[in-house]
Amino acid sequence: MIETGTILLMGVFAALAIHSTLLRRAVIYLAVFSLLGAFLYVLYAAPELAIAEAVIGSGLVTLLYLAALKRNKVYTIAVLAEGHRYRMTDAYVNYLERSRALREIRHFFELREMEPQVVFSEATLDEALRGSSFDLVIVEEQDEIVLYGSRDTFALEELELMFRIHGTEAGVRVVRYDPEEEQ
Repeated sequence: MIETGTILLMGVFAALAIHSTLLRRAVIYLAVFSLLGAFLYVLYAAPELAIAEAVIGSGLVTLLYLAALKRNKVYTIAVLAEGHRYRMTDAYVNYLERSRALREIRHFFELREMEPQVVFSEATLDEALRGSSFDLVIVEEQDEIVLYGSRDTFALEELELMFRIHGTEAGVRVVRYDPEEEQ
């Protein structure tokens, strides 16, 4: 009975891994699948195979995949207080964190399996655009939010399209700039 349940669970986790749209979640499902396989080897009195399956299948491979995913998928977003009557106070940061545009930007990058790293900065716009440490710069000007991004970035066009589709484009303006150009 335990063997049957384990085999059924292995089938469920294999199907979840295959049909998962998020790569990280699929890797986790594969790790659980591998652990269930190791448990099945223990049930069939093959401990050396269980140890090999546990070490290789769920340990080493999972760590390698997750390390490779994490290494290249961070997207740094700078939020500047320039041009606004507020400085970077806690109330202003909370206001921006709750804004619909920033929530949609975070969700946009999370769907593409990127890690949006939001940095609140008091740097000037020129400093933020000249420095290569930010992929996207957000500035609140009067009644709209302005997104500054490199012309080379694929994400800017997709973000603009997403705002149009969601009907948020009235309060958001996108500005493309060339990082090599002198501001």
